[in-house]
Amino acid sequence: MFRRKCLTFLLLVAFSSFARAGDPATDNPDQVFESVYTRIGALPAAVARERLVWLKLEELKREPCDQRSIDDLAGMLDRRGYRRQAADGLYKFVQTCGAPLTALNKAAVIYMSITDYRKAVEVSDEYVKRAPSDQSARYVRAMALDGAGDYRRALADYSDTIELFSGDKKMISGGIFVRMANAYAALKQFCEATVPISRWVAFDPATRDTSRTQKMIADYERQGNCVSSTEARKESFPLHGPKGIVTVKAEVNGVRGLFVLDTGASYVSVKSAFASKAKIPDDGSSDITLITANGEAKAKLSPKPTRSHSASSRRST
Repeated sequence: MFRRKCLTFLLLVAFSSFARAGDPATDNPDQVFESVYTRIGALPAAVARERLVWLKLEELKREPCDQRSIDDLAGMLDRRGYRRQAADGLYKFVQTCGAPLTALNKAAVIYMSITDYRKAVEVSDEYVKRAPSDQSARYVRAMALDGAGDYRRALADYSDTIELFSGDKKMISGGIFVRMANAYAALKQFCEATVPISRWVAFDPATRDTSRTQKMIADYERQGNCVSSTEARKESFPLHGPKGIVTVKAEVNGVRGLFVLDTGASYVSVKSAFASKAKIPDDGSSDITLITANGEAKAKLSPKPTRSHSASSRRST
């Protein structure tokens, strides 16, 4: 009987102490949640004392890597206007716990919402490092780089976003192609700016070849004094071999080569030896990902346009 009463008394003392330690009205959150703040960053006392925020901090104190708790906490902070603290917490949580990668996505987006593109680039760099084949990681970093004014690197990531899309590319948001065109335009490469728009239209010409997209292309062509894409040019090429491969003799910067014609290719790709011979510039080039018949391949996106034309073709009649 005596032992039972002692045990009951000890339990009451323990629960009483726990309640006092977790009282947002009287306790100092900097002391109560010191271990939590070490991992995710400190919060202003006023917001930490809010009942729901306090409960989430208690959860993270008990379970340091509770992904649901950090997601809930970040959402609360974001809604209350503590966006930097929300982004900092998500970023530091992943650095400590290693997951979830979606937290890096959310952190980068929040940093961009407060116009801290430098930090958004830092977070999205970590995102791409951890998930190099994730199209979402590439797109988030592209937007961050775009906001930071690093248009060359942004173009590489926009390209990778499109290439790494595993489904029907017709379903890719047109915003990606418009952003890519704007990045080219920011670099004063207006002729190249027409390519993303034309490519988006080509995925579904029946509904996308409109007066609006035609005007966008025409405006870029006018600014860059480009050859008009609306000029009638029709060529035919013979099929070779049992697989029906189409080859074209063409010149790039005055250097002749034999190319495989692939109507679904995103870029004109050449080997490094040909690029060197044709003096295709690679200073400031960006690494991009290409999806080939043999899987992913790495390539470099030349920063400057080149001059090319067909060297041997048969004009159709």
